[in-house]
Amino acid sequence: MEDLRRRSAEIRNQIVSQGWRTVVILGLAALTIVLSLALGIQYLLKEDVECPICQPALGDYDAPFVEVDENRQEKLGLGITYFILTLCFCVLGSYFLAKNSFTTLPDCIIYVFAGIIVGTGLRLTGRADTAGSALPNQQEFFLFIIPPIIFEAGYSMNKKSFFEEAIPIFLFAVVGTIITALVFGGGIFLVGFFGVGHYFRFYEALTFGSLISAVDPVATIAIFNAMKVNKTLHYLVFGESVLNDAVAIVLYRSFSEMIGPDKPGWYLPVLTFLYIFIGSTVVGITTSCTAAFVLKSTELRKNPTLELSFYLLVAFLPYFICEGLKMSGIMGILIGAMTLGHYGMPNLSETGQLSSNQLFKSIAYCGEAFVFIYLGLALTSFNHSWNVITVLISILLVLISRATNIYPLSFVINRYRRGEKISQKTQFIMWFSGLRGAIAFALSLNFPGGNEETRRVVISSTLAIILFTIIVLGGGTLSILQLLRVEGATAINLSTAASRVDVDRFEEMDIADANDSYIPNITAKNSWIRRLDAAILKPLLTRDAVESMENFAEHEEEGAEGEEDEEVPF
Repeated sequence: MEDLRRRSAEIRNQIVSQGWRTVVILGLAALTIVLSLALGIQYLLKEDVECPICQPALGDYDAPFVEVDENRQEKLGLGITYFILTLCFCVLGSYFLAKNSFTTLPDCIIYVFAGIIVGTGLRLTGRADTAGSALPNQQEFFLFIIPPIIFEAGYSMNKKSFFEEAIPIFLFAVVGTIITALVFGGGIFLVGFFGVGHYFRFYEALTFGSLISAVDPVATIAIFNAMKVNKTLHYLVFGESVLNDAVAIVLYRSFSEMIGPDKPGWYLPVLTFLYIFIGSTVVGITTSCTAAFVLKSTELRKNPTLELSFYLLVAFLPYFICEGLKMSGIMGILIGAMTLGHYGMPNLSETGQLSSNQLFKSIAYCGEAFVFIYLGLALTSFNHSWNVITVLISILLVLISRATNIYPLSFVINRYRRGEKISQKTQFIMWFSGLRGAIAFALSLNFPGGNEETRRVVISSTLAIILFTIIVLGGGTLSILQLLRVEGATAINLSTAASRVDVDRFEEMDIADANDSYIPNITAKNSWIRRLDAAILKPLLTRDAVESMENFAEHEEEGAEGEEDEEVPF
C-alpha cells in the first residue's frame, strides 16, 4: 500500500513538473497521425493542392455586396416565429401533461403530431412556403441542431456503467451498424435490380443503407429511464445509440465517395473510414484534455461567467475542428463530451458544474423537440415522391437488417461472456428499439448523385421509416416491456421532459460520476487503462489529483485479492 502510494506520488510529481511537455508530445503525435492519414488519402485521390501563399491576399478582394431580399427576410422571420411558438406550446404541453400524470405517451410522438398539425394549417392557409423558408438545410441541421443533442448524450453519460458494457456496446455500435448498412443496402439493391420498387445503383443503395442505419432511440431511452429497466438493457441500448450515429455518418461519407463516374479504388473508403474514425477520436480527446488542463491551470472558477463562457465554447470546438478537417464532427463532439465530462467538470466551480449541466440539457431538449417538430412539418411542407412499394420494402428491410445485427452479435457476446448473459428478452427489446430519427433524415436531405428522383425517393422513404419507427415501435415499447415483464420495469413515465435529470439528481449522481477517481475495473486485461487514468491523466488534468491517487490506491488494495481469478465479463 505504501509502496503504491509512493510510486504514484513520484509519477504525479514528475508529471506535474513536466506536464506541458507531455501535452506537447501527445499533441504532436496526434497531429502527425491525422496529417499522415490526410496526406495519404489526398495522394490516392491525386488532387492538386494550390499553395495558399500564391493566392491573392484577403485584402485584394473587395467586400462583397449582398442584395437584401426584404420579402425573404420577412418570410424567414415569420417562419422562425412559427417554430418558436410551436416549441413553446410543446414545452408547456409537456409540463401540463406531466403535471396531470399523463405520461404514457413519449413526447417525441406528440411533437411530431404538433409539427404535422402546424404544417397542415400553414399549407391550407397558403403559408407553407413561409415555414419552408425557415427549415434548415443539411449543413445548418448538422451545424446548429445535432451537435448539442450528441454532446449532452455523451456529457451526461454515466461513465462507470458505460465502460462496464464497453465491449458489447462497441460491437453493436460499430460492427452492428456496418452489418445493418450492408444488409439494408444489399437488399434494396437486389429488390430494385429485379424490377420491384425504385432502382438504386449499388453504391447508392449502400449509401441509403448507411444513413438509415443511424439509430436514434430518444423515445425508447426516455421509456427506459422512466421505467427503471435493468442496467444491462439500458446501457446496451443507450451506448449503441450514442456511438451508432457517428459510425453511420462515417459509413455514409465513405460510401457516398463511390457514387459517380470517377470511382476510386475499393481501398479508399477503408482509408477514409479510418481517417475519419481515428482522426475524430484524436481531435475530441486532445481538445477536451487541453481544455481540462487550461481549467486546472487557471483560476477561471473564481469568475463563474468567464468560466461558463470558456466551457461552453470549448465544448463545441471539436465538432467544428473535425468538420474543417473533413472528419466526423459528430464523432469528435461525442468523444470530446465524454472526455470533458470526465476530466473537465471536476475543475469547475460548483456553480459552473450545475449551470453547465442544466444549460446543456436545456439546449439538447429544445434541439430534440425541434427535430421532431421539423419531421412533422417536413411531411406536409415538402413535395414528396412516394413510391409505396419502396417504402414498404424499406420498412421490412429495416426490421430484417436490425435482426441480423442484434441476434448474431448477441450470440457471439454470450458465447464468451462469463457474467450475466444478454437474455432473449433483452435481445428482443434491443431489436424493437431501433428507432430512426434526426441523423437519418438530415443525411437524406443531401443524398449524393445526379438523379433528383432517387434523392426524393430516399427523402420520402426515410421520412416514412422514421415516422413508422417512432410511432409504431416507440409507441409500442411500453406494451412490449409490460408484456415481456422486463426485470426492473416499475414506474411508468414516458415524458421526456418529466424524466430528464434535474438539479438535485445531477448533484447526487453526475458530479459524483465526474469526480470518480478511476475508470471501473472492466477486465484484468485493460487494467492499464485504469492505471493510466488514475496515475497520469487525472493528476495532470484535474485539481483533485491527490484525492484521486489515494482513492485509486485504496481501490487497488481492495481489488487485489480477486483480480487473479477475474474473467472477461462481456
